[in-house]
Amino acid sequence: MTFRKLFALTMLLASSLVGAAADTNQPPSTNGFTLALRHGKEKALSHDAVQTLYSKAVELLESSNFNSRAPRWDWNISEILEGYRTTVSGKYVLVSFKEAQKIKTIGGELSVREIVIGLNRPDYASSLYTIDDEGRIVGHAKYSGLLCIELLKLVKKIAGEA
Repeated sequence: MTFRKLFALTMLLASSLVGAAADTNQPPSTNGFTLALRHGKEKALSHDAVQTLYSKAVELLESSNFNSRAPRWDWNISEILEGYRTTVSGKYVLVSFKEAQKIKTIGGELSVREIVIGLNRPDYASSLYTIDDEGRIVGHAKYSGLLCIELLKLVKKIAGEA
């Protein structure tokens, strides 16, 4: 098995595990997606909270200027994978689509199965990744700092911390 095939298989399995591990507090699927929030004590999310977090997550993704699928510079794959592992080992928002969605970002159009936003800083959302239609982890850079702050404030409010 070539390195590329082994890497693709590993990423597909990793994304499946994240989706499987994120089932405990997500409501029934809404409009073709599910949303999970991992931030402190888990609690069921209201329909309004799910819709608001979903909208903010997509808005943040759309603000991404660069991604590792359409690189304008050399991305370090090891750093992307380490950052992703760090993100999903802590606090995060996960949006999972039933079918891959075409989402237009500033950096170009992407096929997205999952959006993963890290919440591992006290002042703003700390990282942004997507899983594409082939199960690959896609790193993002230069996305809206203001939206990162708004998202974390929203999460804290929903979680009862603010």
